[in-house]
Amino acid sequence: MTRVLMGDFGALHRLGFEEILRVDGIELVRASAADVVGGLVEALPDVIVLDLDQSDTPDLVQRIVHDFPTVKVVACSSEQPMMRVFPPLHYGESYTSDLDPALLTSAIQA
Repeated sequence: MTRVLMGDFGALHRLGFEEILRVDGIELVRASAADVVGGLVEALPDVIVLDLDQSDTPDLVQRIVHDFPTVKVVACSSEQPMMRVFPPLHYGESYTSDLDPALLTSAIQA
């Protein structure tokens, strides 16, 4: 079972991601908008999904990949349908991919 912590998204995007990630093998947990890092410490997820379109996301990603290096981060953008994946233990190195339901699920479960 892969535990996924969802960061703060707008209501419509959050519902879409929840629908996509409602598959066998994924346990979805939501974090409060104000305390994603606190939610991370509490939930101990394998993956955290963040909104790449929010201005504070790059700083948050850097904090997570350095303070919690075993957690994979997937930052998704709805403005440019793409995602940026930060694999665990890569300390900030990432790759980008199209934002597609199958690719998102694959990136999370890989």
